[in-house]
Amino acid sequence: MSHTTPPSHHHIDAATTEKNARLGKMAITVVVGMFLLGFASIPIYRLVCAQIDPGGSSWYIGEPDVYEGIEVDESRQLRVRFNTGVERQLPWEFEVRQRHVDVHPGERNDVAFMVVNPTGRDVTGKAVYDISPAEAAPYFKKQECFCFIEQTLHAGQELEMPLVFWFDPEMPDHIDEVYLGYTFFNAESSRSRATADNR
Repeated sequence: MSHTTPPSHHHIDAATTEKNARLGKMAITVVVGMFLLGFASIPIYRLVCAQIDPGGSSWYIGEPDVYEGIEVDESRQLRVRFNTGVERQLPWEFEVRQRHVDVHPGERNDVAFMVVNPTGRDVTGKAVYDISPAEAAPYFKKQECFCFIEQTLHAGQELEMPLVFWFDPEMPDHIDEVYLGYTFFNAESSRSRATADNR
């Protein structure tokens, strides 16, 4: 009758050490990847916004859309979810008053965002947005948006900023939910990077 020899402690320790080494390398790769993504986020946002909505991105100061002769499609309802973020080089607090709104295509809506500069100095920020699904981007219209211009907040200042928007009624029927994410970046450091990139 044959007997199976149990694996030695040495073999188990070696396998565990190898597994831990692999996990450690994976963790390092993730951390490095996140660092590089954060470093490259501003150029990526500039590129994406230029392709999706050259007039609406804060990097390309555009004209507001005109809300005239727009027919509201009350047969359809669209849920718009909002998200806010702040780049690590900008010491601001940024939030939206409503996490989501239900709207009809063609219906004009007003949503308030709040930003606070808790520091003891004046700081200038610029907001960019990301929209998902990307297919909805051409139908996203803005009559008023804080993303059009730079926002300078004095030390300790709190500011409420409006977003007045609607979605073109021609938007495809299968789109019934849209995510809008706004991120504020430090305008001064962004300009410095842009100048360095263009040299």
